[in-house]
Amino acid sequence: MDKIKRYIKYRKKSYLLNTALFIAVFIVAILIFGPPRYYAVPILSMIIGFGLVEFVGYKGWKKDEF
Repeated sequence: MDKIKRYIKYRKKSYLLNTALFIAVFIVAILIFGPPRYYAVPILSMIIGFGLVEFVGYKGWKKDEF
């Protein structure tokens, strides 16, 4: 758990930037394509996409640090 806490401290600014980017992309997509019938599918797919990117970044960071 200590490794994860250190990684979160290391990536803190990036999490804030990714959250802002996530919200901005979602709002722009709603403005362009109109509101989706079901909000769960696009939200979950974007969360999974960002989650995979962060997981790969964490694995690379852990390999470099340890």
